[in-house]
Amino acid sequence: MRPGQDADAARAEKTRRDTPQAPLRQAPRASPGFEPFLPPRTGLAPPPRPASQPGIRLPDFDAPPEPDPAIALAAAAAAEAEAAAAAAAAEAAARLEAARRAGHAAGEAAGLAAAAADQAERSTRALEAIAAALAAQEAALVAAAEASAQALAELLLGALDAALPEAAARLAPDCAARLATVLAPLLAEGKAVTLFVPPGQAEAVAARLADPRLGLAEDAALALGDARAEWRGGGATLSLAARRQAVTALLASFGLTPTTEEC
Repeated sequence: MRPGQDADAARAEKTRRDTPQAPLRQAPRASPGFEPFLPPRTGLAPPPRPASQPGIRLPDFDAPPEPDPAIALAAAAAAEAEAAAAAAAAEAAARLEAARRAGHAAGEAAGLAAAAADQAERSTRALEAIAAALAAQEAALVAAAEASAQALAELLLGALDAALPEAAARLAPDCAARLATVLAPLLAEGKAVTLFVPPGQAEAVAARLADPRLGLAEDAALALGDARAEWRGGGATLSLAARRQAVTALLASFGLTPTTEEC
């Protein structure tokens, strides 16, 4: 109920109390077919108020005050500014996060590249060191092999030099007889061939010769193991030194070369 209506109701109640009440009449008993008429009671209800007369309206003290438009506008502007600031802060934070991620990715890529380059450099240095060590070891092995080959060649030639004179002294007649066998075609052609042997070897060689047409003589210039044959227009030589040189050449073909050679 509004404040104006409360005032109208209070005024109507006061008017009712001040108005004298008429005594209630007993309605006569109605005769059959008769309808009694009761006059309306007056003073019990306030007279109707004209619609053109407004009542007294009291303010609603419990109602909140109406908002000030300026304050509402200021609050809206503040809210809009706060939202814009929040959006700007969010955008700045997103940009900062993107920049941080980009910087992190770039730094990680640079670090990986630097680590790969460092590893490659270390691997290169290690491989170079290994190659140098292998080259030095190869050179040392080659030098050792050459020294071993040289030592072996000298050992073999030393053994040959030690054994060859004795073998030449023992096998000199047989060697001269083999040379005489090679000269047999010349004898068959009727050529006069003379075989020269070292001193003291003529008798032993003659015992091994099968063809009496071969002349035999001793030559003091020949060493044990040597022999020489001469005929008109030619000759042949069996030399112990030549045989030694042949052995030396054979050793050299296998990479076994002595330091010095005696011819």
